[in-house]
Amino acid sequence: MIRLEDVGHVYAAGTPWARRALRGVDLTIGPGERLLVLGPNGSGKSTLAWVVAGLLAPVEGTATLHGRPLGDVPGATAMTFQHARLQLFRPTVEADVRFGTRLDNGAVDNALEMVGLDPTVFRSRRVDELSGGQQRRVALAGALVRRPRLLVLDEPLAGLDLPGRRLLTTVLARLNREAEVAIMVVTHDVEDAYRLADRALVLRAGQVVADDDVGAVVGEAQP
Repeated sequence: MIRLEDVGHVYAAGTPWARRALRGVDLTIGPGERLLVLGPNGSGKSTLAWVVAGLLAPVEGTATLHGRPLGDVPGATAMTFQHARLQLFRPTVEADVRFGTRLDNGAVDNALEMVGLDPTVFRSRRVDELSGGQQRRVALAGALVRRPRLLVLDEPLAGLDLPGRRLLTTVLARLNREAEVAIMVVTHDVEDAYRLADRALVLRAGQVVADDDVGAVVGEAQP
């Protein structure tokens, strides 16, 4: 279980350029949960994503997994970013999914299959030859190959056409159901809210102003 207690974060704290991004955030994410984080630009969504992914230690409060600081549990959480191409560091799909690990071909192929990419077709494909939606799924495979308990996805549907959006939401639902991976989606887009999550929270000015069932919350996400 991931728990944030009274989490606050200030960039450039103690300097004239200090900027508060989060204030007093309390949040619990249970195993296999699907959570949507909504809010306008500048509301603190991305900062919250980095904290939950264990990539940023909050300057106030605690962020833990089963009582341990998230930054001390490498591999338990993983994050993919809006611009997937910037997250792909190797020339081919296989090399990128394997990047930073010593995993064998079987683990790479399994990760590709989990995101709906046929390994025999895509394993040797160059990443620059992939569509935007395929690049996002390769980035997902690179995260899943480490078997995280939680995936944090930053604007995963941004820029995709309708078929691409539908395909990716289907892949995420299957990952959650079959691999029992908890999913936290950070977005300002509520169009596919019901396909992405069961629970949603809304951030405004770095504070949680709503946290409930998607159906009860989605209207609160409008600026």
